[in-house]
Amino acid sequence: MPKDGKGLGAPMTLTRRVPVFDIDVTPLTLDQLLSEICDAVDHGGRLMVAGHNLHSVYLSTTDDSFRRFYERTDIKLIDGMPVLAALNLGDMLAGRGATGVSHRLGSTDWIRECDRLHCVRRVAVLGAPEPSNSAAVEHMAGRSRHVEYLGIPGHPWDERRLPELLGRLQDFDPQVLFVGMGMPLQESIAVAVADGTRIPVIATVGGAVDQISGAQSLAPRWLGRTGFEWAWRLASDPRRFAGRYLVEPVRLARALLARRTA
Repeated sequence: MPKDGKGLGAPMTLTRRVPVFDIDVTPLTLDQLLSEICDAVDHGGRLMVAGHNLHSVYLSTTDDSFRRFYERTDIKLIDGMPVLAALNLGDMLAGRGATGVSHRLGSTDWIRECDRLHCVRRVAVLGAPEPSNSAAVEHMAGRSRHVEYLGIPGHPWDERRLPELLGRLQDFDPQVLFVGMGMPLQESIAVAVADGTRIPVIATVGGAVDQISGAQSLAPRWLGRTGFEWAWRLASDPRRFAGRYLVEPVRLARALLARRTA
């Protein structure tokens, strides 16, 4: 999938429209995503990587600045079975074949796999409180002998930290930066870092840092392929996820209906 190498926002040839949610996604398998990352690192390209799930769809529908972030993003992974199901529904109505579950990539499904890439030597991990960030970095560093990691805690966040953050990143010169700060904060930080550095690959990864460290419960990966990972998260932390999984889908449906009838 060639890119022009001129910066963020280069179009991906596999970008497709999800008709139900009116969003774009880039259906990639794990190996395809890793290939795109290596291509950017090796050839001076720049990539912004994000995942689309119902939460990001809702924010894209109701928040103009958040939607602009996704318009700027190069790779929009399918991070949720409802998004994959909606894409397949549109393909079925158009007489096209279905996109398989291997194209559903949550952040924890792929960020630890970067150690497979010999093109990647330095990775920065921004997000989570200090103990969780350190534990996640230690876990990832223990999987690889050739990747150097820089951990930068993200909580608590103060926008006055941005100049210091940019300085640390410029000194470390990572090839890949993971920003795990939760939506929509992580998206605004990712844009600021992209504008202030030349990091080849920047990816927003939500709660993956806390999940890798063990600070948050991580559902069995097979559960994600069944479409019920949300139930695991809801059961493990109902106070945190009840609004996202029980209330937000209703609000999203209303917002989409209002858009279509406007």
